[in-house]
Amino acid sequence: MPANLPPQYYEIEKKYRLARTNQEKIAILKQMLSIMPKHKGTDRLQGELKAKISRLNKEIQKKQRGGKRIYSYYIPKQGAGQVVLIGAPNAGKSQIISKVTDADAEVAPYPFTTYKPIVGMMTFEDIKIQLIDTPPIAENSTESYLTEIIKNSDLTLLIVNLGSDDILEEIGTVIKELGKAKILIGSKEKKMEKEEGWTYKRTIMVANKIDIKGAKERFSILRELYEDKFSLISICAKEEKNLKNFEKEVYKALQIIRIYTKAPGKPVDKSEPVVLKEGSNILDAARAIHKDFVSRLRYVRIWSKNKFDGQEVKKDYILKDSDVLEFHA
Repeated sequence: MPANLPPQYYEIEKKYRLARTNQEKIAILKQMLSIMPKHKGTDRLQGELKAKISRLNKEIQKKQRGGKRIYSYYIPKQGAGQVVLIGAPNAGKSQIISKVTDADAEVAPYPFTTYKPIVGMMTFEDIKIQLIDTPPIAENSTESYLTEIIKNSDLTLLIVNLGSDDILEEIGTVIKELGKAKILIGSKEKKMEKEEGWTYKRTIMVANKIDIKGAKERFSILRELYEDKFSLISICAKEEKNLKNFEKEVYKALQIIRIYTKAPGKPVDKSEPVVLKEGSNILDAARAIHKDFVSRLRYVRIWSKNKFDGQEVKKDYILKDSDVLEFHA
């Protein structure tokens, strides 16, 4: 019986020949398996691909046991915050990245399209936020470097597929696999009750593909099961539905504020806002501008929404988003 492989299979096969690392090869092999027709004509080929995956996994484990340096990614932070997208295969992470950033993310209707991190910058009003698309998380096959990227990030987005009948199992698998790396995800910072070494990552659950039949019912189930643990938002990246709200919620979850400056007698400079963590004060803003500025600072005037209009404030004043500061040294 002939295999009758689709044209996409051969395109993906070309990527396999160019792959440099075992991790990339495994991700591409899984992609090949996912789009391969399942019948007697492909049984032998399926077995060969699975055998290759098993061999590559053994090679990775052997290197890890030998203490050798393993394949990893370090992505320097850029913009106002670093946000990592995670999720099960076919959740739509790449679709989101392609719609809200300048990244050239490959989008396809089959899983495991992303086999290495893809970085893009999302514009929210007058700032840029760094978004990172990552390979999918599946049982016993999570990329070893992915946990490093998640731990280093400022925020995690758990992308879930509202078109999947297995959505609850997929969410459970992601949580379980991260747990193996001692990563706990949720929407509110809290003290870790688990043993030392665990990392808590602030996370939004982003329910994608809200336009698909049955999606609204699945979203209601997610609210019932996860509302006490995650902030939930629904979108349709493909049709660009609710993406503005998505951008706003990401900004809010980063827990940052923007501060603007002005020189005496000059208009406000809104070209490059100073980005600070929520709860920052006047002195924090001064340090962000220049580390030596604090010692020379005499006083500050502030313009704030519905409160201050050029008044002088104390140096420990807690700033709000969009405050305008006039420094006097």
